[in-house]
Amino acid sequence: MIAPNGHYIKIFRTKKRLSTAVLRPYALRFCKNAETLARLGIPTVQVHSVSYCPENRRHLVTYRPLPGETLRGALKKGEGQDGLLAAFARFLAKLHRRGIYFRSIHFGNVIIQPDSDEPGLIDIADMRIRRRPLGAGARARNLRHFLRYREDVCALEAFGLARFLEIYLEAADLRGWRQTLFQRLAERILRKGLQR
Repeated sequence: MIAPNGHYIKIFRTKKRLSTAVLRPYALRFCKNAETLARLGIPTVQVHSVSYCPENRRHLVTYRPLPGETLRGALKKGEGQDGLLAAFARFLAKLHRRGIYFRSIHFGNVIIQPDSDEPGLIDIADMRIRRRPLGAGARARNLRHFLRYREDVCALEAFGLARFLEIYLEAADLRGWRQTLFQRLAERILRKGLQR
């Protein structure tokens, strides 16, 4: 929902009475993640307010959206696809170096900003942020999340799996056996995703 001032209003509903969302509501996770991402230098939304409606058991978060278009939308234009996917590979490596495991990572939740072409994130409630870089296994598992969407897989396939991993690894700060382990796991996960 869009407010008259251009801010977005996101509604979070607690579906079950017995859920971790009761103790740690998604709306508060969304806000905390926005703060942490901003502190880590990752472009994202800016939260303005959070409110709660007890009758409907809903939280409302008002935020300023991140300007730009989704990576998926930008890729559909057919211009600069190689540059966009190379930038996404480097961006994903940056997230992992900073300990960010974004379960909702897909090309529809990555925004390409108009002035800088720098990627940023939206829909950020479902995320874990650690104080240390992610391990090789977690990095590889995170690749699965953008393989759920056929059009994302097709774009990656056209770009080239080996090329994507090579660009990722240049920016990933993985060395020795960790790099080898990640590469093996990632190749297996991406191949499975491309075969669907």
